[in-house]
Amino acid sequence: MASKRGVKRIPTEVINLEVEKSRLNREKSMLVMNKSLILYFCFMFVAVLGFVNGYISKNLLNVLIVMGLAVLIVGAVPYVKTMHTEETRLNKLIDKMMRY
Repeated sequence: MASKRGVKRIPTEVINLEVEKSRLNREKSMLVMNKSLILYFCFMFVAVLGFVNGYISKNLLNVLIVMGLAVLIVGAVPYVKTMHTEETRLNKLIDKMMRY
């Protein structure tokens, strides 16, 4: 397909596939983030209940809190990275479409 100026236009199917690919990448990163949040709250729940009931010491409480935060960071970093990458891709696609 050629437009009036002789510039080749991007087919709608290709645009739809690019948007769908971005959506899938975002959903995958959301799944990882959700699982890390669940694990974080599990660590905190076990740590607080164990400490309150006297099953774990202060040192083990601190270890569980640090491990929970580590899990949260490990889940959040790929999420933020994926969101930034997908936002950049979509912005480039929008700019490319606007030029035509």
